[in-house]
Amino acid sequence: MTINLGFSQKDFQKYREDQIYFSLYYNSLGGKFDNFKENKFSSSFNIGFIRDVPLSRSGKFALGFGAGIGFNSFNNNIKLSSSNILSFELLSSRDIPKKNTFNFSEIQIPLEIRWRNSSISNYKFWRIYAGLKYSRILQSSYTFESYDENYNHKNLPINLDQLGFTLNVGYNTWNIGLYKSLRPFFNKNLDSFPQELEQFKLGLIFYIL
Repeated sequence: MTINLGFSQKDFQKYREDQIYFSLYYNSLGGKFDNFKENKFSSSFNIGFIRDVPLSRSGKFALGFGAGIGFNSFNNNIKLSSSNILSFELLSSRDIPKKNTFNFSEIQIPLEIRWRNSSISNYKFWRIYAGLKYSRILQSSYTFESYDENYNHKNLPINLDQLGFTLNVGYNTWNIGLYKSLRPFFNKNLDSFPQELEQFKLGLIFYIL
């Protein structure tokens, strides 16, 4: 969603699309890992700011870079052990507990190559933004609740440095956002945890000028 309040025009039609963004994604862990299943709804909420650097006089091509923060949850059948020495097991469909959730927050640094058919007077336009997003995990936690057990862990064996491909496509208010991780979800130094699983996110992203 882009709300244009006006532009300072110094070089013909050159202008910037500096934007605040916020997005809501459906989270998934993709990869070929036998008997892995996802349960309930896993979500990601993100908010940040992107600085626009025009590459053409018309402003239709640009680079975007910025910073943001994200909050993520994953619900699946990976159960972490209750002991301090972490291990995992895969729950069967009949053993799904009340809560079996991975949560983490992260700082995000997006870098985008941007195209849009906008102009100074055209506030409704198509956009295609593609790029990379680096994320550094700030904190993580795991919660397990069942009729027999109730415990949680902090500082999970998740890869602290995440990197992924992003693609945002849309018209005016409605933009579809996609994120595909390029690194494993779990720490690659822990061979006992599945390295096949990677983050995949699909949802809506909105821009405010």
